[in-house]
Amino acid sequence: MELKTITNFGRLKDMAVILAKYGFGDLVQRLDLPVKNLVHAISPTIDTDMDVFQRIRLAIEELGPTFVKLGQILSMRPDILPVPMIKELSRLQDAVGPIPFDNVKKVLEQEFDTPLASLFSSFDPEPVAAASLSQVHKAVHRSKGRVLAVKVRRPGIVKTVETDLNILETLARQCHNNIEALQVYDLPGIVEANRRTLLREIDFSREARYIQIAKAKIEQESDILIPEVFTEYTTPRVLVTAFVSGTKITPALDIPQDLRKTLAGTGLKSAVLQILDHGFYHADPHPGNMVITSDNRLCLMDWGMVGRLTPDEKNDLLFLIRAGVDKDSRKLTQMLCNIATAKETIDSRQLEKDVMDIMDVYMSLPLKDIHMGQLLEDLVQVLKSHDLRLPPDMSIVIKALITVEGTARMLYPDLDVISEAEPHVRKLVSRQYSKGYLWQRLRHNLSSIWNLQQHLPETLSTIFKKMAHGDLTIGFDHKNLAPLHQALESSFNRLTLGIVLGAMIMGSSMIITTGVKPLLFGFPALGMIGYLISALLGLWLIITIIRGRDY
Repeated sequence: MELKTITNFGRLKDMAVILAKYGFGDLVQRLDLPVKNLVHAISPTIDTDMDVFQRIRLAIEELGPTFVKLGQILSMRPDILPVPMIKELSRLQDAVGPIPFDNVKKVLEQEFDTPLASLFSSFDPEPVAAASLSQVHKAVHRSKGRVLAVKVRRPGIVKTVETDLNILETLARQCHNNIEALQVYDLPGIVEANRRTLLREIDFSREARYIQIAKAKIEQESDILIPEVFTEYTTPRVLVTAFVSGTKITPALDIPQDLRKTLAGTGLKSAVLQILDHGFYHADPHPGNMVITSDNRLCLMDWGMVGRLTPDEKNDLLFLIRAGVDKDSRKLTQMLCNIATAKETIDSRQLEKDVMDIMDVYMSLPLKDIHMGQLLEDLVQVLKSHDLRLPPDMSIVIKALITVEGTARMLYPDLDVISEAEPHVRKLVSRQYSKGYLWQRLRHNLSSIWNLQQHLPETLSTIFKKMAHGDLTIGFDHKNLAPLHQALESSFNRLTLGIVLGAMIMGSSMIITTGVKPLLFGFPALGMIGYLISALLGLWLIITIIRGRDY
């Protein structure tokens, strides 16, 4: 166990107790954590009717904000987690008790070095919303008279998150090294990627930039309202935007059917433009992040989590969706192989047959009855069955599309998603063959070839010179040797300790025979102390071997 985990022993103990409470004490035991003896006396206090995924969700909610946020991020990875777990993680709630107003006031006055009364003409001490990372209050701009939403980061939350991430980093490595069934998920890599995402979300100045980018690129084209940012009030701990009042989207929403249909189409069009046109999109467009304004516009809020796609990723996704819309199984299989990565050689013929099976089901349905989200989920499951993994960014895109469709259908259940999206997809595809785009790609390729021919002779000359002088070396990266390395290191450590013990016993025996003072129980004290230390170390070594079953 690493030092940074041991120094947070108290938090590690709390985690172990919560895991044992929800029936995961065996996991604590299997990872050989320093707190594993604590879980023996803790009986699971869970409903026997709960399945393992429900218990995981409840445990995550009790573990606190870091785990809730990581769970919400992982709910966007249908490529690595089973569908039932994805559905449970999607239900995670991070609502907590509000921060005392005095703490909020202290944060604001520290950030701006000004009394709160001088910052705003009025400030409502009662929060509009309270979540695990932040809290939102209503205020009024001092000079402009605008109603504001003031988002304040919870005091101490950064330290809490970093502590949990440090422990999780070590636990993920322990799981990866000790539990073979979990190695396929690359838990250390997942924790590291989510560390970056979570720490970015805590930085409100970054979210402010995201909102400004979205407002400049997306608002006018798709008729989606995005709150205005007040940069003079924005810091890493505070984010101030225009306050947008409106109606939350719920299944029982009482608005006319025509308006429901219009808003659902607007939301869907906005998602297509964000993802396929701009490559910059809201990564969590669930109903809780949207309101319908008084002038019947759809407002998209909370831009802490966004996704980005490179031009090549946009093109791949565009042609993947186009193949799905056209029900072209061969093209769809080809695009899936281009996007996904495989650890081993895949059976492309069998993959195409599995894709055809899915397409046969959807080809028999009218367009209005096709659920694009379900189609994408089915394709992801096929990829998993062939040990194909999507890049993280592409997985988040797919989850965002599934969420968008679910939100649109909540507004208008009879929405024909394919018909709504098809014109925008075809328009974007046709742009790929426009003269301007083709000329841009040609210039890019010619530039790459020119750069290559400039450096290629020099590179080849260097390689040939190294070969002529016998200096050319090839590096090999040995993978999956961590367990062997750990076993060898443990064996050598024990062998070294055994040699040291033998030397101490022999040395102590020689001292005993000399009769050197001072004496202890009639024998030289130094020799007796050597025997005692040798006995303790030997006992500890025996216990370690028995507990580890290394015999």
